[in-house]
Amino acid sequence: MALTGFDAASKDRDWDELREKGEAKRGRAETTLEAGILQRALLCLWTPDVLRVSRASAPCFDGVFAPEAHRAFQAACADLPPAAPKGLHSMEGQLWLHGLLPMRSVRQYATAWKKANLVLAMPSSVEHLFGKPMCFDSAADVEAAGVMWLELSELDGTGCVNYVTDFEWRPETMKSFFDVPGSSTNSGLVKFTVEDPSGDMELDDDLKFRVNLIPEDSGSEDPSGDMELDDDLKFRVNLIPEDSGSEAGALKVMHRLSLSLVGGKSSEKIYQIFFHTVDPTYQVHINVPDHRQPIFPTNEVFHQWHPLMDGLRRRPRLRFLIRLKPMDSGPLDGMCGCCG
Repeated sequence: MALTGFDAASKDRDWDELREKGEAKRGRAETTLEAGILQRALLCLWTPDVLRVSRASAPCFDGVFAPEAHRAFQAACADLPPAAPKGLHSMEGQLWLHGLLPMRSVRQYATAWKKANLVLAMPSSVEHLFGKPMCFDSAADVEAAGVMWLELSELDGTGCVNYVTDFEWRPETMKSFFDVPGSSTNSGLVKFTVEDPSGDMELDDDLKFRVNLIPEDSGSEDPSGDMELDDDLKFRVNLIPEDSGSEAGALKVMHRLSLSLVGGKSSEKIYQIFFHTVDPTYQVHINVPDHRQPIFPTNEVFHQWHPLMDGLRRRPRLRFLIRLKPMDSGPLDGMCGCCG
């Protein structure tokens, strides 16, 4: 029995048209992914929002998680202005890291941060009254931070509080510091509150720190003095002509870094503190058994070619992980051999 009102040829044409439209849409989606247009659009979103977009369809998932997608995100991020940050971690916990890290690595970063019980204590500004976001300039920058969060998450953090902060200088202040050999400089003040475990706000301690760079003259005719210098610096010293007084003078004047506590003697508790720099090119650690001492100096001194000084020329800030533990809560475990 034939079906009345059914035109098989017409239905076949309709299905063919739908199939062609579907293939055309898939083709446009693939072209969009191949051209990196999707990744450039998604670069404007916070990373959690990018994850939500990835759930929309299989092509969107590939456009976020595929290796080609990560390279497209990196290419889009590279087109940002040189002075612009390439990654952010806001005071509210928002992450913008997909321009630097694969999405799976972003998840590891977020998990390590949460397990390490870290508190972001960034300086404020006119645009960010409650604290600036933590900025990252490169993949190496955020990877160094992520590795430190992982290491910290593996320690016994009982009774310990962990803060991450930036000590900053004005660009003109740092320029003046490098323009005048042998000068000293102090960073802006960083303040954060150590809350009492009991919840009593009257027992909270407000701690204020700043970083100092003080010249330290070797006092020797030999530009390297008696200090231990790396092979690269020794090579540079040997290349200095005998009549080059300015170069030799610059080498004679090293700088020692120290952290100073402002008003800490009035705190309710006595704290053990470890300061750790967070940077991919160098590590500086300061162990403070009793925070009531006013100055916490480094064991090292820094020449003008040290990565720390070079980093200050490019971006006038130093990032530190600060770990505190009340002295009556037991010893504070070190993250490395030199801090133990």
